[in-house]
Amino acid sequence: MKAFQAHPADLADELKRLPSEEAREAIRKLPRDQAAAVLIELDREVWPDVLADLKASELVGLIEELPNDVAADLIQDLPLSERRGVLAGLTKERVSEVAALMKHAWDTAGGIMSNQYLAFQKGETLAQCQEKLRNLAEVSEETEISYLYVTDDESKLVGIVSLRDLVFGHPNRPIEEVMKPDVKHVWVDDDQEQLAQLFERYHYLALPVLERGGQLVGIVVANQVFDVLQHEATEDMQLMVGLSGEERALTPWPKSLSRRLPWLCVNLGTAFLAAAVVGLFEETIAAWTALAVFLPIVAGQGGNAGAQTLTVIIRDLALGEMSPGDGRKALAKEVLLALLNGLVIGLIVGVVGYMWKGSLLLGVVVGTAMVLNMIAAALSGVLVPYTLKALRIDPALASSILVTTVTDVAGFLFFLGLAALAMRW
Repeated sequence: MKAFQAHPADLADELKRLPSEEAREAIRKLPRDQAAAVLIELDREVWPDVLADLKASELVGLIEELPNDVAADLIQDLPLSERRGVLAGLTKERVSEVAALMKHAWDTAGGIMSNQYLAFQKGETLAQCQEKLRNLAEVSEETEISYLYVTDDESKLVGIVSLRDLVFGHPNRPIEEVMKPDVKHVWVDDDQEQLAQLFERYHYLALPVLERGGQLVGIVVANQVFDVLQHEATEDMQLMVGLSGEERALTPWPKSLSRRLPWLCVNLGTAFLAAAVVGLFEETIAAWTALAVFLPIVAGQGGNAGAQTLTVIIRDLALGEMSPGDGRKALAKEVLLALLNGLVIGLIVGVVGYMWKGSLLLGVVVGTAMVLNMIAAALSGVLVPYTLKALRIDPALASSILVTTVTDVAGFLFFLGLAALAMRW
């Protein structure tokens, strides 16, 4: 790693490409504040490799430079023995701030929120609040002031005030006279995916996080939600093809192997199922060898059509854009599309089959099988993710493997079954 003047994101990008030992040495050489900034930019799964050999005192120095929410994540990732040593090196005030965040599940609003925000007391005047703002710049640069909140004596959220109203209002005016009492908020145990959908739909800069009793305990800002959206999109995309949802291009190969191999074995099992269907028609294929040429075409087109439907459905489910009743509409639309696409593709394949092999019967069989398999692809592309969701399983979880299995088995069954019937006639 070179100049210390580089942006932390650029340094982080360079750091994760270094071997683990060199990365640990590089992080040690950086000034403490810059090392903390680089750590924020690094993927969380890289932290254990980068911080593996750091002493407790070195980790304490880094944590002192980190925002509370990032510090809480880092401490949670440490082995229990190291965690105790690090906590012992922090001030009681900092331990209290970090511990308040560590008690929440990582995939909830409480797990991603920051507890560095500014709240005013209901009875304060604008002059008192302005004085707080002036002192804040000297206290912490991490405190979020996109929105300013108003609480009562029990720390319950009662309103929100804009920076404009606070600065330009009459100094002696009570803050409750300029605040807006109707405040959009999230609960501390709300799922982070639901939270991300709120930000995406309503374009909030930040949202307050409340305990179920109404107490203000933190805020979630837009850049934190952007990370959640990116993580969820990556996870869904990888789960669809049987990955862990946590793998990156530079993930060490042993980890990648352990995450990929189980699903490849599952995929192998489904491939044997498709092969078994083909095996039922060995005599038919032996008697009409031209069928073997069109088997991968029928199955492949069905698989592609199923993947198209599946991608659209999972995307809308992940973003919360499917309302109750939309599933039936989506199913009807996809079946109609499959029928139209199947007729066009089936006609093309049927004509090619007739012209290539000189058999009208072959053209009719392969064209009909294509239409039926496209419909099967549409049905599975909608029903598989909805079924997984009904079973409270992530709809992206290896859905493509299941849909491909359906289109392979159905495609072979339709094509070879129709061929067997045609030969009898």
